[in-house]
Amino acid sequence: MKIVGIMLGLCLMGLCGQAEAEQLEPLLGLETDLESGLVVFVVASSGCTSKADFRVENENDTVSVYRLQRDACKRMPFRERIDFRLDELGLSPHKPFALGNLFVVNENVLMM
Repeated sequence: MKIVGIMLGLCLMGLCGQAEAEQLEPLLGLETDLESGLVVFVVASSGCTSKADFRVENENDTVSVYRLQRDACKRMPFRERIDFRLDELGLSPHKPFALGNLFVVNENVLMM
């Protein structure tokens, strides 16, 4: 019973909701640029999306992009480019990698 009370207290303080908000981000596109050493993830935004809203995980050369909090702004959805350096992702320009995210083609579907 004590554990249930502690969990309820954490949720009421807002700590429970933070973990639930993080989710695998559906991507609208991906670009790579060897010359600048960048990987660019294209995501949906409604005006308040920034690089700080994402966490990227590299496990066994499979890169997954997680959104930490949803974009609650009211602008018409648009495509936003989020740049990461290869070293930020733990990637080598000479080694293949996979993505753990799904792709979508319509940014409007994501903002519903």
